Amino acid sequence: MADTRSQTIDALKGIAILIVMLGHVLSWNHMEDGYLYDAIKVVQMPLFILVSGYLCGIGRPVRTWADYGRVLKRRALAYLVPFFFWIILQHPLTAASHIAETLFALDKGLWFLMTLFLLNVMLYTAQLLGALAGCWERQIFWLVYLGLAAFVVLETLLGWEFLSPGLTRLYIPFYLTGYLAGVHREWLTGISGALKNAVFGAALAGFLYLVLARDLQDVGSLPLLGQQILASFLGCYVIVYLAALWKTGREKEFAAWLGGYTLEIYVLHFHFATILNQGETYELYSWQGAVFVLASFAAMSLITAGIIAVTKKIPLLDFLLYGKLSRKK
Repeated sequence: MADTRSQTIDALKGIAILIVMLGHVLSWNHMEDGYLYDAIKVVQMPLFILVSGYLCGIGRPVRTWADYGRVLKRRALAYLVPFFFWIILQHPLTAASHIAETLFALDKGLWFLMTLFLLNVMLYTAQLLGALAGCWERQIFWLVYLGLAAFVVLETLLGWEFLSPGLTRLYIPFYLTGYLAGVHREWLTGISGALKNAVFGAALAGFLYLVLARDLQDVGSLPLLGQQILASFLGCYVIVYLAALWKTGREKEFAAWLGGYTLEIYVLHFHFATILNQGETYELYSWQGAVFVLASFAAMSLITAGIIAVTKKIPLLDFLLYGKLSRKK
């Protein structure tokens, strides 16, 4: 059995993908509302990015060009292969034009994969150049990383669209926060339980207030964007805190197991979010709407699980669809 810390991380990934799945059932069936959907929307992807940054923080840092090439090759295979292959699969006759179009508007494709790859490139580049600087390692790391972040912000200000820098800019704070939490995990472990409980209470109260009293989908100004980012951080902290308290058991083991298939689920599930939709419109807060959401979620999950079970048995599909290379035993 995995240790508690590893299981909690995997369980967080499992929780995150369940939240994403529920959000897609609501959005693809036009059942968004100003409360439940707002809460899902502001937490789902920031939580994934936060966990990804944390995993980078607890991993072995890049210190040589060989390390740099090896880790980026691994990330490219894991993220970029499925990113491009799904475009080709969906548009086999016009793949080149759709790839070019998607590179200037990532949200038309599996944007999360490309954005996460770019966040990795930024962090590992800063790690490498910092390590090569010797005694100035920490200073060069921050100089390079903040310089790259500033460049991403500049791209958005200039209106550049290649690789959708606005998405990278939005998720830099979450990836960096997760990374720093991973690097300083021992220090964080030493914080008193009373302080953690107090922060949890404040985070939960703040998150509920923002969800219930504010429109978190309106990011038309800098203050409104800041409001959304704050809600995302508060919501993520609440989920991380509860996951850390979650005692090992069948439910947590299931969530952790599910967390091992987040990429597979991510690239597949939304294709079946409207599988039960017969053109009717449901009110979310009604018994008909609740039954429809639950039934749609179950049907989508079963179809997704079936496809994953079959395709994972074929190494080439496992690689092309999910970026997973079969390991020789």
